[in-house]
Amino acid sequence: MKLLVIAALLAVAAARPQDPAYDPAEELRAAGIVRMDMVQNDDGSFQYGYETAGEGQESSQDVSGRPEQIGEEVGIVSQGTYSFVAKDEDGNEVPVTITWRAGPEGVVMEGAAIPVAPEDPNKAAQDAAYAAAAGAGDF
Repeated sequence: MKLLVIAALLAVAAARPQDPAYDPAEELRAAGIVRMDMVQNDDGSFQYGYETAGEGQESSQDVSGRPEQIGEEVGIVSQGTYSFVAKDEDGNEVPVTITWRAGPEGVVMEGAAIPVAPEDPNKAAQDAAYAAAAGAGDF
């Protein structure tokens, strides 16, 4: 993996314009990227993130993760947030932020923009039926 990253960095450096006034950060800012970072540690843990700017185009993401023993295998447990601007039904800009984590329990996402299923209108009747059946010895 490190060899791949080094090869990619060398390719980028070789392709870089040779103008001494060239500023790669300026190129990123012109594309709307105001922050971009990544850290890969020797223990396999990592962090990365970015942030963009622009009228109605703002977005960001931050993620961190680490290897963890999950049963007999090693998997990556990670968590993060992402944000962007969406339009509501009236065309108004609405900021959206989602927080998530992924691990042995699966992916869990939280945020006001995630729909919530309505409560089952038959739940009370089903619970009563199960309780009556259990009381009758059918289970």
